[in-house]
Amino acid sequence: MSAVLLGWDPVWPEAWQPDYASAAAGAADAGMFRAVWDITGAPSIEPGADTWFVLPGAHEGVAGHGVVVSYPYAISDAEADPDGPVTVVDVDIDLLLPLGDQIPLSGLLPSGTLPESGILLLDRDEEADLRAAWALQLAALPSPATAVIPGTLPQEALRWSLASRYENDPDAIRICLVHHGPACSACGFEFRAAFGENGSGMMQVHHIVPPRLVQDGYELDPVTDLVPLCPNCHAMAHTGSPDPYTPAELRRLLAARAVLPVPQVLAGRPVTPEDLQAQADAEQLLGNRKPGAD
Repeated sequence: MSAVLLGWDPVWPEAWQPDYASAAAGAADAGMFRAVWDITGAPSIEPGADTWFVLPGAHEGVAGHGVVVSYPYAISDAEADPDGPVTVVDVDIDLLLPLGDQIPLSGLLPSGTLPESGILLLDRDEEADLRAAWALQLAALPSPATAVIPGTLPQEALRWSLASRYENDPDAIRICLVHHGPACSACGFEFRAAFGENGSGMMQVHHIVPPRLVQDGYELDPVTDLVPLCPNCHAMAHTGSPDPYTPAELRRLLAARAVLPVPQVLAGRPVTPEDLQAQADAEQLLGNRKPGAD
């Protein structure tokens, strides 16, 4: 799977490029910002390729990450190319750094700069060096303990963990855990009961709606569409084919192997002030989602 550098001048963007600030805000709010990108100089790019956005100028550097989500296709753009169609791909931009925080391109590439075409396919070593530098730059970025920061792992390593953005929505996770409780729906394990405060924020949630049933216009209901699963059971759930395993199916798998249930001492704990505050926050969020509320 290839990776590509794409030039993007936030001050003087091409006519077809999105506004940098709007794209950054959209990615931060929704998890991704869809853009159509001209790749006429590199038509071999395929879906799943990592894209890295390079800001030009005296401080030329990598300032963002995205993923190609379509095969190349041609569109007519008289302003961009009056002589014929241009080749483009759809890119989901998932993270853009604040201007000034870009990673210097010098030292990452032999040439130290992006070609005039604004497109450069990376070889395996160049991609690995860039990914390591990106991960180091973003190490201090605030994020949920169970979330993967965009660009820090190859796409092939994220087939299940990024299969659904619904499983990484902080508000949806909070509502799900308040409704269902903090224990794994399959094996009963609870991080906080086992590890104390060090286990806070580690329980994952699983989107139980099969991907084939998620249609345009679908809206997530965190209470009915998400369930708590520990990382082990969550990983196992996504090995199911064609649909992920349900918690009930996971429990049957555990029972078939005579796996002992988690001791009851780990199955619950006293309600804390933090729990009550989380419940109040969740109820407020649910109230905001009710249609036709007076």
